[in-house]
Amino acid sequence: MSLLKAEPPAPVSSLPELFAIAHALEEEAASRYAALTEEMEALGLPRVAAVFRHLVDEERGHAQHVEDWALGATGACPDHRLIRWQPPETIDEEEARQIASSRLASAYRALSMSVRNEERAFALWTYIAAQAEAPEVREAAERMAGEELRHAALLRRERRRAYREERGIAAGAEVPSPLARATAAEWRLASLLPTLAEAEGNATRAAEWRRLAGEAATMAAETAALAGGEAPLDRTAVSQGTLADCLNAAWHATEQASEAYLDAADAGRDEGVVRQLQSMAERAIAQVAALRHAAGADGTR
Repeated sequence: MSLLKAEPPAPVSSLPELFAIAHALEEEAASRYAALTEEMEALGLPRVAAVFRHLVDEERGHAQHVEDWALGATGACPDHRLIRWQPPETIDEEEARQIASSRLASAYRALSMSVRNEERAFALWTYIAAQAEAPEVREAAERMAGEELRHAALLRRERRRAYREERGIAAGAEVPSPLARATAAEWRLASLLPTLAEAEGNATRAAEWRRLAGEAATMAAETAALAGGEAPLDRTAVSQGTLADCLNAAWHATEQASEAYLDAADAGRDEGVVRQLQSMAERAIAQVAALRHAAGADGTR
């Protein structure tokens, strides 16, 4: 099932239109989080209100970033009048209402909702990138997807911290490194895509599945080498289920790889390695868009 309640009805035709959509989404998110801040304060939950207040600041910062990017790229601020269709909602209003009406609201629940919101925004931008006809629009949408994925990764860290704090859990056992996670995700993708190729009746699509499988295997090998001999995670082929399950698992693997590359880049010390990891993250994000394109607009997600 798609993360999006509705998919864009038409391709984004220009950079000004793309910036208008991005700016509108960031402003809407800031407005919704501001309302939730007030509702949490009214419920007497200052800690949860503080989480949403922080998210308001984050979203306003994102909106300002879009304005600066638009000015640099087009010489004009985002103009919402250029939006030709209603962008799909990236904030789940029902979930927001449930949190706002419950005294069981917690920082963990608030952050969990915000993570899912960023994941929806990531899905939207990869979909826009897959539909884009102009190279500059596709590249900008892929960059926007990368930024949403980075936001989601940062929020996941905050969510893990909140989970531990709310349950009094000390830092636990070691978790796999970002590079180990990226390697495992790429190998998983490389094992899933041949199944899609074999079942594909369209020769062009089948060739694209095989190309993406080869690229995933190459990236897995590159990442393992970059890890400096770190023991790889389990490479056992995953249970694939139906073709729809296989496609969903492939998308999930590309998203996991993208996030892991960004995590590794954030923690990097060597400038050259950081640039390499950022490039690999961009390639992984492009894989998501390519998967959407190969699956077609009606692909299951």
